[in-house]
Amino acid sequence: MEFLDIEINKKIFIRILAISIIAIIIFLALIMSSLLIFKSYKIGPNTIVVEEEGVINTHIDLLEISGKKIEISGWAYKDDQPIGKVNCNYVLKNKETGKMYLMRTKMEENINIQEEDHKLAGLHAQCLTFGIPKGMYDIYVLYQNDGEDILAFTLISREIK
Repeated sequence: MEFLDIEINKKIFIRILAISIIAIIIFLALIMSSLLIFKSYKIGPNTIVVEEEGVINTHIDLLEISGKKIEISGWAYKDDQPIGKVNCNYVLKNKETGKMYLMRTKMEENINIQEEDHKLAGLHAQCLTFGIPKGMYDIYVLYQNDGEDILAFTLISREIK
């Protein structure tokens, strides 16, 4: 009997298909949830921490903490430096413990910025507040565009309940 002439058992085929679909759904759910959960962050050896305005221009257009979700939208750029490679994230620093948590962001074209060189400066992040302790948090921008490594304080603090 050749391989192509084998009869397929309908019950076994349906079970294998159902198990495969369930496994794919679980895998995708795990990937999506990992994007919505804060990651612990530690300052790197080459990271420059900036506590005052001027080095990096930052602005937060939207900061919404509702229920178990936090959403931040804004922008960050350096004056007189066009943005080539985009790589920015938001970092929340617990005022009491000093622990930091990274929020993955996606780049958005920001219509509030007039300069063409800084159109890619828009940032948008959403995370679930599971896994981080309640308390007061300072909001930073981790600016790593074009090989930079700067952690800039946005001068904004919020409480997560």
